[in-house]
Amino acid sequence: MDKGYAETIASDIMQMLESAKGSDLDLNGGFQNDAFTAENFSFGYLFYPREMLLAIPQLPQAVRKKIKKSNILGTVDLEGRKVGIHLICSLNKGFDEIETAEDIIAGINKKELMDFKEQIAGILHKDLVGNIEEKTTEQ
Repeated sequence: MDKGYAETIASDIMQMLESAKGSDLDLNGGFQNDAFTAENFSFGYLFYPREMLLAIPQLPQAVRKKIKKSNILGTVDLEGRKVGIHLICSLNKGFDEIETAEDIIAGINKKELMDFKEQIAGILHKDLVGNIEEKTTEQ
């Protein structure tokens, strides 16, 4: 696992949790955060308690086995469609009990985090290459 990337994501997630706490949101009731939105794609996070995830029909058994009290999923949308959902972190404590980025790092699912990172990198690369090619063609 890319430790630097995990630390960055954990820090970002901690800021999202602190922001949600500051807005009097029921953290343990589940919420979402749209981290980045562009014209054709977006990346975000779902903060779901165990009960919410287990209520999703057709959730793969491999994912069900990793679900804990609090779960953070990375989402990837492309052209209005959900193309990726990654269970990047699972914790045995409530969202309101998370105190530091280290708590988040301890619950990271390494493979899921790397899959999330690679999917985002692929989309960003295609978008960048496409934009460069459009500008070259326009000139």
